[in-house]
Amino acid sequence: MQIITAGRTGPNRSVRFGGDAPLDDRGRRDIEALAASVVGALTFCGPEPATLESVRLLGGRPEIDEELRTLDVGTWAGSAPEEIDPRELAVFFTDPAARPHGGESVEEFVMRVHDRRNTLNADVATVVVAMPVAQALLCDDAAGYFRVEIRPATSYFWPALRIRPEETDSRGRT
Repeated sequence: MQIITAGRTGPNRSVRFGGDAPLDDRGRRDIEALAASVVGALTFCGPEPATLESVRLLGGRPEIDEELRTLDVGTWAGSAPEEIDPRELAVFFTDPAARPHGGESVEEFVMRVHDRRNTLNADVATVVVAMPVAQALLCDDAAGYFRVEIRPATSYFWPALRIRPEETDSRGRT
C-alpha cells in the first residue's frame, strides 16, 4: 500500500494538535512535486481539508473513508504543546490508553486505523491521509506509534518489504 501524507498546513508549521486547516503554499508545491510518484489510482483518503486538497492536486477524485480520519484530540484541537498542562502531555505520550484531552486514545485510534488497513488490498491501495493516520498505518501497535517519524507531503509504503529496496530509504519512504 502506498501511503501519501497530506501537504503542510499552518498548524503543521506551528506545531499544533489537530485542526482542519487547508494546505499552505509550501504544502501545495510539495504535493504537486509528488504527483509523479503515485504508484496507482488513488483509492481512499481521510476527510480533512488538507487531505482532500492533496488528492485533488495529485490528480485524483477524493473518495473519503471516515475510518482514515485523523486522531480526535478533543479539547486540545488547535492548541500548541506549550498551552497544555505538561502532566497531561506526559500521560498522553507514555500511556497509549490515556485520553487526557477527552478525545480518542492512541490505542483506540491505532486499532481503528489498523482495522481499516487490514481490509485494504496492500498490493494496489494508494491512500492520502493526515500525518497521524500515516503514523498509525505504519506502526506495529499503539505502543510504537510515537516511534514512527512522518513528514508532510511524503510517500511511504506498507509493508515496506513489498517495494524494491532501491525505491525507498530505510524507513520505507520514496
